[in-house]
Amino acid sequence: MTQISVGMSRADAAVLTAPVPRPREVVQEPEAMVTDLAEGGTITDGGDLGLLRELTVVREAPGTEAPPAEAPATVVPAATPWSRRLAGRPMAGVDAAVSLAVAFGAAALGTVSLAAAVATALAWPLVLLVVGRYRRPTLGEGRLARPALVLGTGAKVAVLALALSPWLVTVDVVGLAGLVAVLSVASSVPSLVAGRHRPRVVLAGRPRDVREAMLEVQATGTHEVVAACLTRTTTTLGDLPTFLGFEEAADAAHRHQADALVVLPGARLSSTEMRRLHWSLAGTGTELFVGTGLLDVAPQRTRVVSTGGIDVLHVAPAVLGGPRRVLKDVAERAVALVAFVAALPVLAVLCLAIRLESPGAAIFRQQRIGRDGVPFTMLKLRSMGVDAEAERSGLALVNEKDAVLFKIQLDPRITPLGRRLRRYSLDELPQLWNVVRGDMALVGPRPALPSEVAKYDVDPRRRLAVKPGLTGLWQVSGRSDLTWAESVRLDVKYVDNWSLRLDLSILARTVGAVLGHRGAY
Repeated sequence: MTQISVGMSRADAAVLTAPVPRPREVVQEPEAMVTDLAEGGTITDGGDLGLLRELTVVREAPGTEAPPAEAPATVVPAATPWSRRLAGRPMAGVDAAVSLAVAFGAAALGTVSLAAAVATALAWPLVLLVVGRYRRPTLGEGRLARPALVLGTGAKVAVLALALSPWLVTVDVVGLAGLVAVLSVASSVPSLVAGRHRPRVVLAGRPRDVREAMLEVQATGTHEVVAACLTRTTTTLGDLPTFLGFEEAADAAHRHQADALVVLPGARLSSTEMRRLHWSLAGTGTELFVGTGLLDVAPQRTRVVSTGGIDVLHVAPAVLGGPRRVLKDVAERAVALVAFVAALPVLAVLCLAIRLESPGAAIFRQQRIGRDGVPFTMLKLRSMGVDAEAERSGLALVNEKDAVLFKIQLDPRITPLGRRLRRYSLDELPQLWNVVRGDMALVGPRPALPSEVAKYDVDPRRRLAVKPGLTGLWQVSGRSDLTWAESVRLDVKYVDNWSLRLDLSILARTVGAVLGHRGAY
């Protein structure tokens, strides 16, 4: 049998062998129209994928011998992982130019000698290269990951320079540490202003799982699905380049220059097959990711544990009580009390304006459902006429949401002043008193009406495990523009992954959401 050698790292210390790839014929379902997958384009993010278009698949030619399913064919890469990952990345040149400019500036100011400044400037890009500054972003890497990496590296180098000060008698160590700090800041700026690389992804699994994952990825707009490896043929994935079986996974990843191969739950790969699939990706520059089947679980809640001879993923329970929850409650009540007192003059003026515009009380009281299903009276500035509740039944046919939520963008019940109050979320100021009383939290799920709770199934009821919030993921993600399913998913995600850090992030984003007016009607 003919053998082929595969270029791998020295650490692998072995040459994998594999049969010469068998002849294939490419067939387009349902018509036998021959297509060359090598010429197939990749899918761009966003827009209609044409899910009703026919799917191109790779099939074995009749009468040819197939290699064992558990031994994915290896690939001879056209480039090493480093060369492909670094190709077209100008950041190293930018860092080198910025480093030299900063070095000459420091030398001109006399903070460090010219020789030490130039040596540091030339060594700085090499240090960043070693720590992975110029590699392509991987899956799950946030926008601030690279700047944080650069700043952290600079801090470590500066501390190292200070620690070696007894031996660097001819160098101003303090000036050198300051130079490294400036270099760190200067090198982190390009990562913030540069366009973000969208990782190229190959999905592997059952057709249904791949389709759901593809739609999920496209909705975020942060990744590009370039190919798929399926357990069987299908015609529901549009013109996405698709391979039948996992033997072609490494070839698909290499052919489409994928950054990641994601094996979805339900692929039914044994542990041995998964390990060999990982081996087959060596030298292609593609990383392997294995889907957990979990939905909206924050990474900090998970860890891999080896026990009883198996590797399992441990998921920490949601924090629904304990000292951190007590701290959240005390802090939010204190902040809400201060904010409510400060807002009293504004509330007085708004109440007077509401009474002058239309008859009726300026404060609107409505029953909502709180934690553990306990009802409470929520306060708002009245933004509708006094007969708004009675008129709601007559507007049921023009409801723009589903059967649970009731929302109309141009609701005729809203007064002119009320529309402005809603636009800037001023109608929700009285809810600060609900937070002081303990009925609500500053951050939490959307407060639900009793009529909505009556229609809840299992998932929405998870929202009632914590106090409803004055703001939350639902508000900073679109508010009334969200569908019912999206609103539920965001609230459940918040409940399960709650942390003090998440609350602070939502509060910071709320400012932009209020000023942006998205979904405020």
